[in-house]
Amino acid sequence: MLSVDNIWAKGRHTPLFDRTTFSVGEGEVIIVQADSQLERTSLALALTGRLPLSGGTISWSKGDDEPRRISMKRLRALSSVVDSPDVTAPEQHMRVHDYVSEMLSYNLPIFGRSRASRWLAERGLEELDSLWMDEISGEMNIELMAALAQHSPSDLLVFDTPSRHLNHTYMWLPYLEELAADEDHPRTVVAVVPHISESWHGARAVVGRVPEENVPAPVEGEIEPSNDSPEHGENAEKE
Repeated sequence: MLSVDNIWAKGRHTPLFDRTTFSVGEGEVIIVQADSQLERTSLALALTGRLPLSGGTISWSKGDDEPRRISMKRLRALSSVVDSPDVTAPEQHMRVHDYVSEMLSYNLPIFGRSRASRWLAERGLEELDSLWMDEISGEMNIELMAALAQHSPSDLLVFDTPSRHLNHTYMWLPYLEELAADEDHPRTVVAVVPHISESWHGARAVVGRVPEENVPAPVEGEIEPSNDSPEHGENAEKE
C-alpha cells in the first residue's frame, strides 16, 4: 500500500505542487488530478522518490501489511515513473526499437538490438519495430508503455498524464488496471491527470485538497500556517 500524507514540494517562487493526501492499495489504481503539467510531473517524481519533499510523509507496505514511512532511496528502488514528458517519455524523433532497447537495458545490463525486436514480437507489437515514435497511434503508445511497465520489476508505477494520448479514460485505464491486477506481480498504480472523468468510480485524489474525512474541524483562535507553507503560494486554494 502507498500512503501519502500531506506532501508538498517547494519551488523557487511557488510550490511545485500543493499539499496532497491519499492512500491506494496493492492491486489497485488511483487517479490523481493536478491542473498543470508541472504539478503532474513534480508529483510523479515525488511519489517515486525522485524529488525531495518540503513536507509530509510517504509510507509503503507490501501486501496487507501496515504502511511504514519509507526512505527516498528505497522508494526509488521499488518504483517507476512511466511516460513522463521530458523525463522518461520518448522523444518523438526516436525510433520505437531504440526506445525499447533503452528502457529494457535498465533491467538487463546487456541488451542487444535484435533482442528488442524479439521482445516486441513476443507481445504482438512487431509492427512498431520499424516506426518512429511520432508515427504510432495514441492507443499503441499506451499499449507499448504498459508492456514496458509490465517488464519492470517495480511494485509502484506512476503514470504521468496518460490521458494526453487518448482523451477518454475508458481507452487508457484498462491497461493500468491490468498492470495493477497482474496475478504474478500485483502492483500499486497511480495515474496523474489534468481531469478525472465522472465515469471513474474508483479511488481518486486532487492535488491541493485534503480528503473530506481528514479535514479537521475548525478551531477558534487557530494559528495561521507559516509563510513557507504552500497555502501562502500563488497556487494556494482560495477559501
